Amino acid sequence: MKNKIKIAFIGCGKLARAMIESMTNRASVSVLKSNGYVFSITASSRGEASLMPVKHLCHTTLDNAAACDQADYVILAVKPQNVGDALGGLDLKRKVVISVMAGVPVSELKRLTGSGKIVRVMPNLCAAAGESFNPYYAEGLSSDEEQVVLQILGSFGTFCKTDERALDVAAVVSGGGPAYVAMLIRAFETAAVSGGLDPALARDMAVQTTLGSALLYERMSGAQEVIDAVCSKGGMTERGVKYLEEHDFDGLFKGAFNAAHDRVSEMNDEKR
Repeated sequence: MKNKIKIAFIGCGKLARAMIESMTNRASVSVLKSNGYVFSITASSRGEASLMPVKHLCHTTLDNAAACDQADYVILAVKPQNVGDALGGLDLKRKVVISVMAGVPVSELKRLTGSGKIVRVMPNLCAAAGESFNPYYAEGLSSDEEQVVLQILGSFGTFCKTDERALDVAAVVSGGGPAYVAMLIRAFETAAVSGGLDPALARDMAVQTTLGSALLYERMSGAQEVIDAVCSKGGMTERGVKYLEEHDFDGLFKGAFNAAHDRVSEMNDEKR
């Protein structure tokens, strides 16, 4: 007998829509069924426009309370600064509350929702391709409830359990990572076009090289092994790598990380 899991999304922005797309695609539904689960999803938003892309995938409503009434699991996917307004009038005391918001700690989520069953997870937009990395922290859940959470997270990517302190770093690395990688791909693409390649070819080459490099990195022991394998002594790649090192490529990324992490800390302070 299948376990029908009723899930409500409060907020239906880009991340929520990416998650819903993967949670409802044929492959995910098939895997969930083989594991004994069926999802019934309702997405709620105060704006009809944000619901339009998922109307063919799940139930939708403009009423947050209606979305939550029948749900067992409520996913909070609103902007952190709007969470108080979004939760106004909702009874979540007996719900498992899953937050994908950066900078809102479990203690604050308990206060806002009245629930003792809280999960914080830091997914990213790679969820749209079923490839989000989902570090999570949970409090107050039974083993069965946590198993359902893992089915949810696994339907749009991979997951790992961590402590709450690590989630602020995860928000920067996992949550923001696609933007930084996209900048790198764009830099490849732009450089290739400036060198004379057709834009469509440059895009395909940059994307496939990034995908292949990630898989290669996973198979090898780390960055240096990949770099050493690619670079021939006195060759073109060695010269390019040396240029990046001389211009503090790693330091530039570290600076971006620190700036983003500082903002997460500010968001935490704003919620206190």
